[in-house]
Amino acid sequence: MTRRAVVLALRFGVAALGLALAFRLALSSSDTDIASLLLDAWQGPPLESLAWFGGAWLLLGISLGIGALRFRGLLLGAGLDVDLGTLFRAYLVASFFNLVLPGAMLGDVYRFWDARRDTGAGGRVLGVIVLERVLSLAALGSVALAVAPAVPSIEGDRALVVGLVLAGGAFVFFAVAVLLPPVNRMLVAISRRLSLLSPRVAEAGERGLDAVAGLADQPGVVVRAFGWSLLNQGLPVVALVMLAVPLDALVPWYWFAVIVPFVTLVSLLPVTIGGTGVRELLYVSLFGAVGMRPEAALALSLSVLAAALLWGVIGLGVFLLGRRPGAMTRQDGLA
Repeated sequence: MTRRAVVLALRFGVAALGLALAFRLALSSSDTDIASLLLDAWQGPPLESLAWFGGAWLLLGISLGIGALRFRGLLLGAGLDVDLGTLFRAYLVASFFNLVLPGAMLGDVYRFWDARRDTGAGGRVLGVIVLERVLSLAALGSVALAVAPAVPSIEGDRALVVGLVLAGGAFVFFAVAVLLPPVNRMLVAISRRLSLLSPRVAEAGERGLDAVAGLADQPGVVVRAFGWSLLNQGLPVVALVMLAVPLDALVPWYWFAVIVPFVTLVSLLPVTIGGTGVRELLYVSLFGAVGMRPEAALALSLSVLAAALLWGVIGLGVFLLGRRPGAMTRQDGLA
């Protein structure tokens, strides 16, 4: 068995283990079978539940569109012009790859390939995508910092609040640091040393860092992109609240704002296929710890997966339909 096959088998194993543990936690408080347990989790009428699901699914789609707007704004700041429809299409396809490949970062790889095909400016596109990911992390950290004061200051939550403040502050600090010229110059120096290992990678890294430095000189572009990032991270939180309504699984609002970004962050790690298993286990254990019924938390996590799968199927369909041949767009210098 090849190394790649072993790694893939391990990721499937972690996903299966996470799902098994999530189902076990949900079943631990009931003697019924899992099908009956999940059906009983929905408290509202079927049509009403479907309406809440549809609204949450739509919000997740709007979040993809906001990501495309952010991507376009940063590309324009880097001197590259790609049609918004093309970028939204790339986000849809990336949503499919994020579900079927390890971690959520590989969707970024597809978007890089797609935008490079249009622009021919691989280095600058790489810099834009790196900055986009950094701003997303900063947005996650900002949500944690904003929510921390609302969490009740009781003994059981004190460690969680401190952890949120530290993690959120670290993400925001990292984002600001990357935009500072001295830090950027240090990273460029490190990138140049990589030329001994791979001149091509070193050159791409240097061009990407040049693109980040150029965007740092345009604070308006960065601030707007950060605003889009806040919306991009905030809408999934609202979507989770909508999915929880028909489950009678609402807990205080700040727990959604704490748990959803945290699970999103952990799902970026390439330990399972599309974060499956880890995501469900975290939702059941974390929401269960703050008062949500285990079966409702499991149904909530599966509702999230179902909504993501629907967008992923649309992304797969768009990918299979193909696209126009890559065309060079307006550029302002070297690729």
